[in-house]
Amino acid sequence: MKKSNLLALICFGTALILLVTLLPLAGADNLYDSVIRIHVLANSDSPSDQEKKLLVRDEVLRYAKDHYDTKMTRGEAEKLYREDLDEIRLLAENVLRENGDDKDVAVTLGEEYYPTRAYESMSLPAGKYLSLRVMIGEAKGQNWWCVLFPPICVHSAMKAEDALAEVGMEEDNIYTVVGNGKEYRYRFKILEIWEEAKRGVRSLF
Repeated sequence: MKKSNLLALICFGTALILLVTLLPLAGADNLYDSVIRIHVLANSDSPSDQEKKLLVRDEVLRYAKDHYDTKMTRGEAEKLYREDLDEIRLLAENVLRENGDDKDVAVTLGEEYYPTRAYESMSLPAGKYLSLRVMIGEAKGQNWWCVLFPPICVHSAMKAEDALAEVGMEEDNIYTVVGNGKEYRYRFKILEIWEEAKRGVRSLF
């Protein structure tokens, strides 16, 4: 066995031991496959481009609120967003045109790495998530992130716990993302180590 393969297996085993012995996550590692993130990237950091980024964001969220059932599964949501990429792009470009901007917009749905991120009522560990990316122009400005599914950022009046439970997210996952203080950071670190170890082993095959 190659040294690199052996090292990856050792890392995987270490992560497994940590997961089992240090913290009972009981399935919370599938959190990454339970969420769809949204990432809107402004053309630049100019005040005008930042303002238009927020207008585009608002239009995309309004579209999501009008077209997607809060009771759908994550798989159903992914299918619909993937089918609607062109429509979302046109909506975003129309917002720009209405505000005197002729920049193009690119919209994609794919895996993207996110750092650990705290929102108003929940937090998510660092890692790769399915992500709807809305890239305005050169997409070099400050960006905006949130959670598209479950629809926490779409239906802002919904409590995070309620939105997560309504789409069938497991209780341990809900506890992980709405937890507070040092405990959730500790759980996040174990999850992040576990997720990286799994990806490392999968890349060997």
